[in-house]
Amino acid sequence: MAQLKASEADRRIAAMEKSGPDHALYLIYGPDHGLAFERASRIAKSSGADMEDAFATVRLDADDAASDPSRLADEAHTVSMFGGKRLIWVRGTTRKNLLKAVEPLLALPPEDAVVIIETGDLKKTAALRSRIEKSPHALAVPCYADGGAAVSQLVADMVQQAGKTIDRETARALVDLLGGDRLASRGEIDKLLLYTGEDREITMDHVSTIVGDAASLAIDSVVDAAATGDMAKMEKTTKRLLAQGTAPFLIINACLRHFQMLHMARARMASSRQDAGSIIGGLRPPINFQRKDAVVRALRLWSGPDLEKTSRRLDAVLLECRSNAALEQPLLMTMLLAITRQAQRLSRLN
Repeated sequence: MAQLKASEADRRIAAMEKSGPDHALYLIYGPDHGLAFERASRIAKSSGADMEDAFATVRLDADDAASDPSRLADEAHTVSMFGGKRLIWVRGTTRKNLLKAVEPLLALPPEDAVVIIETGDLKKTAALRSRIEKSPHALAVPCYADGGAAVSQLVADMVQQAGKTIDRETARALVDLLGGDRLASRGEIDKLLLYTGEDREITMDHVSTIVGDAASLAIDSVVDAAATGDMAKMEKTTKRLLAQGTAPFLIINACLRHFQMLHMARARMASSRQDAGSIIGGLRPPINFQRKDAVVRALRLWSGPDLEKTSRRLDAVLLECRSNAALEQPLLMTMLLAITRQAQRLSRLN
């Protein structure tokens, strides 16, 4: 069966970067969209296709690929005019049956093309995921939020590649400040490396100055206000962030990570019979002390099914933002208003 454990994905992709892709089709899925994009990009580069050549690299929206099921196979089996590998990269989600477009490729895999399907989170029972996991010609690559060990490795790799050093205590402090989203973590580490300039050693002063800045704290404030039903604070802080140039998708992504964390914490409450305060107090990396009370209130407020439903809506909104940047801000405000009103309704019921 062609499926990877989440912990094996980076090692497998590193091997592809040395010797080339080992399957004709790759399904990159999961809730961490930053990590999904990073892994899809690495596989794309390893394919050997010229990513600047529109004939060698074809990019398709998932909805378009599903609307014309024969197009994906036609593109994959088209012979390059000038020789060499071709890359077919499908991105986004669709309510249509994308599996119909994929089936011909599993029956007759292309010899001179690599197909990448980068999508959102998929249940184990999802038809597309299930079919690809059973095919010897395709590989499913899961992308879940980074845990502490993965973030530590990311820090170590990026610092080493930059020719700098960081001691264990400073590295641990940096990891505690970074979240589980791979793309956001890379952005913070890149910013830190740029700030250190010609300094060879990264110090605690560098980390405290650059990482976890006021904008990040303000985004957390928006998330907590929405999750606890504080409409005035949510609207005021969101408007200030947008006026300062904060990208709407960063706020949506922070909301998604927060509700996924609450969903996990709610499950632990049910299995361990601990109260909300104990569960939040035991999280690693720890919740910032300034946020702890608000996070505990949110965990007490939201049920498991409500958290799961909201996480899925946020996931869908984030993908829609990526496909239509012009709608980012309206989508953000609509989603935040919906979450805040739901929190207010839950407060009245409790």
